[in-house]
This record gives sequence, structure tokens and C-alpha cells, in this order.
Amino acid sequence: MQQDPQIGLKTFVLAWLMALGAICPVGAAAQRSSPVDVLSLESAIRMAHDYNPEYQIQASSLETLAWRRREVWASFVPSATLSNFFGYTAGGERQFGDFTLGTQPALASSRYNLGLSLDLSGGLFLQPSVVNAQEDATRAQVDGALAGLVEEVTRVYLGTLQADEELEQALAEIERTRAHVSQAEVQVAVGAATPLDIRRAETQEGQAEVQLLQAQNSVVTNRLALMQILGTEVSRDVALTTRFEIFESNLETVDLLQLSLAQNPALRASQSEVAAARTQTRIAQIQYLPSVSLSVNWSGSVFQADRLGPLMSNRLLQVSGQFDGCIQNNRVLGLLGDSPADCSSFDVSDPLVESAVRTQVMQGNQGFPFGYNSQPMSVSANVSVPLFTGFSRQLQIEESRVAADNAERQVMVEELRLRADVETALRTFQTALRTAELQAGIRETTVEELRLAQERFRLGLASSIEVVDAQANLSQAERNEISAVYDFHMSFAALESLVGVSLRD
Repeated sequence: MQQDPQIGLKTFVLAWLMALGAICPVGAAAQRSSPVDVLSLESAIRMAHDYNPEYQIQASSLETLAWRRREVWASFVPSATLSNFFGYTAGGERQFGDFTLGTQPALASSRYNLGLSLDLSGGLFLQPSVVNAQEDATRAQVDGALAGLVEEVTRVYLGTLQADEELEQALAEIERTRAHVSQAEVQVAVGAATPLDIRRAETQEGQAEVQLLQAQNSVVTNRLALMQILGTEVSRDVALTTRFEIFESNLETVDLLQLSLAQNPALRASQSEVAAARTQTRIAQIQYLPSVSLSVNWSGSVFQADRLGPLMSNRLLQVSGQFDGCIQNNRVLGLLGDSPADCSSFDVSDPLVESAVRTQVMQGNQGFPFGYNSQPMSVSANVSVPLFTGFSRQLQIEESRVAADNAERQVMVEELRLRADVETALRTFQTALRTAELQAGIRETTVEELRLAQERFRLGLASSIEVVDAQANLSQAERNEISAVYDFHMSFAALESLVGVSLRD
């Protein structure tokens, strides 16, 4: 078994680059168009990053971070609203209780309103800090999901390689047992053995065939698991190109704990949540401060009747009333000795005045729907000071304080878990390393044991029982060595996932 000694570094560097969006999605989409026939561990991690549905669900939370930040800063900018109303009122008599207000023409109306408003409070100025902490927590959670995905892909990839090696071992065992059957038949033919020796050899061959069948099934199921974790189709005969070997590592518990406390994504997420919770507590506390609301409005309207007759009549009546009022006022002025006012501009009996009134009515009855008559701008400011809110503020303060305390306790929980998990994972790795070394020695011993048993059987100095036992011991030793080697690599991958960085030199 061969391994690139830099495989761990490459794996983690590639994983973090993918998390930053450095992998081109166009190329990944093209790769997915057909089943993959050759697959390295780096390619498997890249494909899982691009296609694994569970990771994509986690990573999608990053898509809203930028807009969440923009939303917070936009709270300091006045909000603007523009509305427009279109209406129609049919013509007819207007009634107010038992009174008839006269006949009015059908009326089309249009009104607009443009408003700016801004609400300011103490909590608004702390929202950017909350969002920054929430963003840090979200990114740490996604980093944790990516680290978990890298570990899972590595584990399944190693499992598939292990299944391939176990298949090769099963095929080698078949060849050994068949050779022993042939040897037993020769020994029986020359009278150096009995038919029982042949039966024993054939039994061993049958057991080897069972192991081969199980190994073939394991190869298929592991490739199906690989396809599942990648989230895309791979060939059933895909060739795995990355190889692994046993290596020595001078890892120390103290150094690993320091790294994990600084880099572990789950712990970083918990620490960010503490910062967000503490800021929420401050927001709840400053609800005792006043809040200010500012608004500015511009508006306008336009009305247009379908018939001018009623409008002309009403306007002429209004001007005639103004003429009568002017005459009465002049009489009073005459009694007081003052000069009378000019009332000729209100005398509708004058054709010129009547024509001017009609022209005015005609000019005023146009412009629908957008010829607005603007209204004066209005500005308002409102200062609100909360006095008593039914203890809701006190409740929010207490809830946010408890949430912040619990977030700090969760950090402690994560630190304790990391300390236990890292030390356990390191001991598991060290045990796996020693186990793999011992299993290699055991396999070498069983190889020599089988050679000696076969030689003794060939010379007629031993029965087939010795050969069968030696073959069984060798087969078990080979399988144990394969399991020990891949347990070593899987334990190391789990340790790297806990720490959050590559641990290979």
C-alpha cells in the first residue's frame, strides 16, 4: 500500500478553497454529465462539495449573509414609499340624511403620496454587532459541516479501498486453497495421503469461496455508499487512485488541544453565539431610552368630471354669491363713507365674466390621471419615551441574559467535549498505529508457517490438517492487517476533523 505523504494537507487545503468558492461550478457541472471512471480522494471531496445535498443545505445559509448585512445598514437610511390611488364616483344626487345636496357628475380622481420615514432607537445601533456575530457563527457552522463532509468522504473512500484489498486477498486465498486441493490429490495418488486430506482441502476451498462472495458484495455496497456521499453518479468499476501507507507521527495531546480550541468549527460557532447573545442583552437593556421617528410627505391630487354642466352651474352660483356679497359690502362702506370695491369681476350677467368663469371651469377639469395639483410638503417628528410596558422589557432583559449565560455554558460543554474527544482520538490513533505494525508482523509469521506446513505435507511428514490450519491463520492475519491499516487511516482522519486542520507534515 502506497500513499502520498502530503495527502492530508492537500485534502484540507482543497476543502477550504472550495468553501471560499474557488472551485469553478461550470467544470463541476460538466464532470457530472457522465459517470466518473477514475477518482482520487481530492476529486471525491470536490464532487461531494459540489453535489452532496446535505452539505448544500448547510452551505446555502451563506447565500443570505451579505443581504442580512445590507439590511442592517439600510436601517439607517430612510425608507421610501410611493403610492397612487385611482378612483371613480358615478354621477347622481348626493344625499346627506334627509337632505339632497344636488346632482353631481361622474368623477374620476387620482392621488399620489411620496413619503420618507426613519425610525431610530438605541437597539438599532447595536444590530451590526449582532449580525457580525451571527455571521461568524454561521460560517463556523458551515466550516464544521465541510470538515464533517471531508471526514465522511475520506472514511467512505478508505472503506472502498479496503473492500478492494479484501477482494484481492479473497482471490489470493482461493488460489492457495485450490493449489492445496491439487497437492492433496497428488499426494493421494502416490499413496502419501488419504481421501480425507482431499476433503479437508476442498472444505477450505469452499470457505474461501464464501469469503470471496462476501468480498465481492462489499466492493459493490461500498461503491454505492461512495456514490451516495458524493451526491452524483460514479461508475461501478471506478478506479480509486489515491493510496495510503502507515506513517509515524509525533503528535502530543497538549498541542492538539491548543489547535482544536483555536480551530474547531463547532467551538468557534458557540463562541460567536455568545457574542451575539451578549449584544442582544444590551439591546434589551437600552429599550428604556427614547426612540425617534421622522417622516416627510409629498402629495397631490387631480379630479375630472365627465360632464361640465353641473360644474358650470355650481361655479356660476358661487361667483354670483360673491357678487351679492360684494354689493352688500359696498353698501356698508358707503354708509361709513369709504370708497366702494369693484364688483364687476363677479357679475355673471356680464358675458365676459360668464365666459371667464366657464373657461376657468374647463381648464380646471382636466389633467387626469397624472396632472396632479401638488399639496404642501409635510414634515413630522415623533419622540417616544416608554414609561410602563407591562414588564415586557424586564422579561426580554432576563430572557436575553439567561440565553447569554446558556451560550457561555455551551462553550464550556464544547471545550470539555473537545478535550475528551481529542485525547480519545489520539489514543485511538496511536493504538491503531501499533496494531497495524503488530498485524504486519503476525502476517509475516503466518506466511512462514504456511510455507513450512506445505513443505512438510509435500514430504509426507504432516497431514493436511497443518496446511489447512496454516492457510486459515494466514487468511485471518491478512484480513486483520488490512482492517488494522485502514482503521489507522480512519482514526487519523477523525483526529484531523476534530482539530480542524491538517496534521500531516
